[in-house]
Amino acid sequence: MDGYTLLRELRVLLGEPSSGSFLDDRTSYDCLYEAARELCQRTRALTATQAITTVAEQTTYNLNPDFLSLYLTDDENDFIIKYNDGSSNTFLRHRVYDAIVLSDNTTSQSVPDQFTLIDASGISQLTGTATTTAAASNGEATLTDTAASFTNVAAGDYVHNLTDGSHGVVVSKTSSTVLVCALFDGTNNDWTSADSYIITFNGRFALLLDPPPSTASHTITVQYIQMPTPVYSPYKAYRFAPDYKEALVYYAAFKYKYRDREPDFGDRLWKHFDARVRGITRDTRQAKVQGGYRVNFIKPANRSGTRR
Repeated sequence: MDGYTLLRELRVLLGEPSSGSFLDDRTSYDCLYEAARELCQRTRALTATQAITTVAEQTTYNLNPDFLSLYLTDDENDFIIKYNDGSSNTFLRHRVYDAIVLSDNTTSQSVPDQFTLIDASGISQLTGTATTTAAASNGEATLTDTAASFTNVAAGDYVHNLTDGSHGVVVSKTSSTVLVCALFDGTNNDWTSADSYIITFNGRFALLLDPPPSTASHTITVQYIQMPTPVYSPYKAYRFAPDYKEALVYYAAFKYKYRDREPDFGDRLWKHFDARVRGITRDTRQAKVQGGYRVNFIKPANRSGTRR
């Protein structure tokens, strides 16, 4: 479903006229993007894989910026990642950070015992000036800075045009010097050569191995739930099946109603969202032939084999 359709459905659900001022595009897109992230987390809809090459004695490795949460679990519901030492695979289990700190195991070994997730080191804001003029088109404008290095920038990070006073979101990265941005609330909401900008970064995650590997060039494979690419244009779309649309719109409407100090109405919208997510999750598991949690209420058999 594309941005135009989602904005229209949101306006209809809230009973707002197209000429009304209660809804604004920036807030609506923000709410829908938050809904998309929540939907991915709960339904495990989008997944991706990251391969990491080890460095001898190194404990911490940055995860991709679109990492949302771990995906794979074993038969005991512990999260796992795959570690290949060049000849065989070992599946490492997740352990809480506190336990790893308390174990104080700093002596490296060929294959780590376990892993955890931590916050990655913060990235300093990026500043520069646009080197190319680019008009806005369908809500998006391209920032080019041939002197910049946008290597660490990712979709969802925030961008500010200090010259025309517009602010917005990075929606995609074309190259290390070119970003596609959605800008709002400025004079032109575009980029003119010599416009000054600041880019600020969202938090990232990192993988911590315990203990650190003693050997370089081993391969870690992390399968994870992927953060959706933000949609801030009428003609860009989320990578969801059509039946996800209703859940996205209900969540965004719920956010608006809390903003409007109507929590009772907002709570009802949340319940609709929650019910829709549960239905999607059930249908997705059936389509992928995945099981859920099972609880056995049958009394274990005694020595005679009966359950009385």
